[in-house]
Amino acid sequence: MDKNEKENVSTRKNKYTCVRKKRIFTIFITVSFVLCLLIVRLFYIQIIKGQDYSKRAFEQWFKVIETIADRGRIYDRNRKLLTNMTKKKYLILEPGISLDSHSIDVIQELTNIGKNEIIGIMSKGNRVELPIENYNEELIMEILRNKGAASVERFERYDEKGLASHVVGYINKSKNTGVSGLEKSFNKELGENREKRVGAILDAQNRIIPGFGYIVMEEKEKLKKNIITTLDIDIQKICEDELDKNKYLGSIVVLDSKSGKILAMTSRPNYNQNDVGAHLNSNEKELFNKAVQISYPPGSVFKVVVTAALLENDVIDLNDKLVCNGYEMLGVNMIKCNSYERGGHGELTFEDAFSLSCNSAFIQATQTLGGEKLLETAKKFGIGEKTGIMLKEETKGILPSDDYVKGPGIGNIAIGQGTVQVTPLQVARFTNVIANDGIDVGVRLVDRLVDDNNKTLIDYDNRKIERVISSDTSNKIKRMMKKVVESGTGKRANIKGVESYGKTGSAEAVGKNGETVHAWFTGFFLGEKSEYVVTIIVEDKGSGGRIATPLFKDIAERMLDMGM
Repeated sequence: MDKNEKENVSTRKNKYTCVRKKRIFTIFITVSFVLCLLIVRLFYIQIIKGQDYSKRAFEQWFKVIETIADRGRIYDRNRKLLTNMTKKKYLILEPGISLDSHSIDVIQELTNIGKNEIIGIMSKGNRVELPIENYNEELIMEILRNKGAASVERFERYDEKGLASHVVGYINKSKNTGVSGLEKSFNKELGENREKRVGAILDAQNRIIPGFGYIVMEEKEKLKKNIITTLDIDIQKICEDELDKNKYLGSIVVLDSKSGKILAMTSRPNYNQNDVGAHLNSNEKELFNKAVQISYPPGSVFKVVVTAALLENDVIDLNDKLVCNGYEMLGVNMIKCNSYERGGHGELTFEDAFSLSCNSAFIQATQTLGGEKLLETAKKFGIGEKTGIMLKEETKGILPSDDYVKGPGIGNIAIGQGTVQVTPLQVARFTNVIANDGIDVGVRLVDRLVDDNNKTLIDYDNRKIERVISSDTSNKIKRMMKKVVESGTGKRANIKGVESYGKTGSAEAVGKNGETVHAWFTGFFLGEKSEYVVTIIVEDKGSGGRIATPLFKDIAERMLDMGM
């Protein structure tokens, strides 16, 4: 082969190699491009649209049975639940399910429902939901082997004990709307974004697969709201227990003195939040929150306000002397003192008149003061106005008109009778003014609105802190309230080794059975962690010094035992 031929062969080889390389490169680019497209497509399907496709696939074999309108939770100040405390299992039986006699016996054992009643319920051809009262995993699984049977677990909104039921309130279950209490005041917040879908897993024939149970689905990305109250479950339990064990009707309010936070708010009689209908036609006022919804004549606990007015206007001093003959005449009406049967207290100082709750001395002093100045001071203490604790059913009580106190009516107001009426919370609030050296720090029931991660959405501390009376006046009243507990009408409230202060009251009123007397005590004591105000009213039981004071002592001692 000559030189030219060799060059031609070499040239052809080079061209072939070059073409081959180009083809390989083209194939590589093409394959790489296709792979990139596949990767992008897979990324789109798996990552970008994966959740959507997964949801669609899930919905093909997930059948929605019902939608549950859940609600936000209500907590005490320590994040202990006041609602949604317990879970309960339900047995679901779909229409057309075929059950033998043994299965019905098992259902009876699980639910405590009679055999004939179960047969009657199922014969109607509707979907049946039965609460499981006697939990037995083996028996439940035995029922779930039947096609058309399933189980679902839900939180019960209300506990059977009904703790703080009047504060929490209740809902209209069919509409999932709040009717009373915090359920009503925060109906919008508690009901937002809380819908849950309950469904079952289906097989290829669109039948519920036995053994899988029901699935509860919710939209987790939506903002959900819960309420944190100022209540303390442990203190609330103490107060409710004290009323229940004595079978007393009425109300108890406990405040943290420095902050004005409501730690307990009780009302008796109680009611069943899961069966409100049973109380609708009752005349026992079970559904009323007596701490804020019913106003009472304050009786002698109102003498705290009267005393503040007398001292602030320099009408009287603690050592000034008055004479009690056991009664006072107001026109043709006789108002008796508690010393009437003994012929009166005789001559006594105003300080003694306070500790002995002498009506005569207070009527005399208040007549000198005048009704206008008394009403002016009462308004400063919040009498006749709502406290603003965000319960829509709160009433403002009654403060008499100027005309009423221009005549003999001033004598009735001086001892907390006549047309003046207050709620237990209002009494707790004005008592706290004395505990805080004359400053009103307000009262507060709702602390914060939070999301499910405990992030604060709204802080509800919008109280106005104002001075009501001078520190000097407050200290004088404190001194007298201490004497009430040590040697006066409130001796049964005395706690050994603990600084405590108080004022008794026995308020004449008209009850369901005619004329009656309500027992009052309001006071405060120094605990380990704070100072606490406790206000008590017991309906239809007479003397506050005899009935309400032991409750104060028992509540305080139980709180102290818990390190409060």
